[in-house]
Amino acid sequence: MNDTRTTNEELSTILSGLADDLVNLMIREHQYIHQELEHVRQLVGDATRSLTASFDVINILAIEQNTMITLASQLNTTNSETLVEQCKRIDNKHRDNRTKIVTALQFDDIVQQLTKHAQNRARRIQDMFKQLADTLKELKNMDHKNDPAFISKVQELQQDVESLRIELEKENPVKQSTLTIGRTELF
Repeated sequence: MNDTRTTNEELSTILSGLADDLVNLMIREHQYIHQELEHVRQLVGDATRSLTASFDVINILAIEQNTMITLASQLNTTNSETLVEQCKRIDNKHRDNRTKIVTALQFDDIVQQLTKHAQNRARRIQDMFKQLADTLKELKNMDHKNDPAFISKVQELQQDVESLRIELEKENPVKQSTLTIGRTELF
């Protein structure tokens, strides 16, 4: 394409290919952003279910523990030891449940990462379309038959589209689909 004798047909083919690349990138990115937002929806739903279940368990455990403490205070010491042991088991369950609640509350970090990733992708697409519109305005004022600047602008657009493709192919930072304890580097 460095040949300044590029024909209208060649330029038309190049510009058509460029437009096809951009359209395909847009379709793919729309689908990808939709998947990321669905991922966010699932994580929020998982966190909500986990919090609800954990709070329900805490309420049940608190009632059991209060009942046992009341009974222990009314009974003799031999039965009290058994109730104290039961209270310790319930306390351990409380602790486990609190850990689940804290983990579920940390979903904010995951949601923030997913949202930032989707926003960055959308911003890059927006920037590319603005740049494309600006370049097309410039190209309209050039003589596309013999103007090396015209060909240079088309080449820049091709490079920009390729750069956008590479940027958009960056991996999503969040791999976790649920709030099951695991990949703790997210927290």
